[in-house]
Amino acid sequence: MLKDAQTSANEFEWQVNVADEKKYDEINRQYGSYLIEDQRIALRKMLKELADLVVKSCNKFDNKVLDIATGMGTFVLPLAERTSADTLIVGTDIDEKPLRGAMSKAKKAHISDKLSLVVTDAKHMSFMNNSFSTISSNFGFNNIPETVLAFKECARVLEPEGNVIFSSLWFNENSESARLAEERNLAQITSEVRLRKTLKQAELVVDWIEEAYSGVWPHNPMDLLPVEGDAYAHVIVQARRIS
Repeated sequence: MLKDAQTSANEFEWQVNVADEKKYDEINRQYGSYLIEDQRIALRKMLKELADLVVKSCNKFDNKVLDIATGMGTFVLPLAERTSADTLIVGTDIDEKPLRGAMSKAKKAHISDKLSLVVTDAKHMSFMNNSFSTISSNFGFNNIPETVLAFKECARVLEPEGNVIFSSLWFNENSESARLAEERNLAQITSEVRLRKTLKQAELVVDWIEEAYSGVWPHNPMDLLPVEGDAYAHVIVQARRIS
């Protein structure tokens, strides 16, 4: 556990004990019930593309990945299924409970030897400089207040020319979602302009951005953002450290 009680005091905390397998499965089923079919299809496609890109980066470098805001392992579990036997995926989250649930699932799938799960604040990571050639995240950066600090940490632990590959959530600047994100200090990457500015501040350069899906957010009480009825987009981003 690499989390400081003082600096991380106001971070997100899981209220449900998803370390329990029944609770883990129940949360997944409940969340899926709020998605429309188009969303389910788009999310599956996006996860596959994100995994393809991370695997490609792994193959180019050293088969070692740092994942930010891993949560219940929605991304790292299928990623581990697709990577070579010598891959190491270091998953991180601010809360221990979802990581325990993810590891339980990994053990059942016989992929736990590829995973090392660490409780840490992405803004204050206890990894050495230049430790990773690939960093990934599946919407995780959208959930980190003062997001630029997390990207600065990524730039610090990333090797020169290493890749940061992640999915992100965008919405319109004048929407209720934008207002709420600003209020919660979660608005630093919620549009292309904001994202490019934040990455530049962290000394990361954008290679490309691809829109994966866009639509209007349905009723979903399990997500703070976007707000029901607001237009939104899911994008995939690849950036690299400025050498």
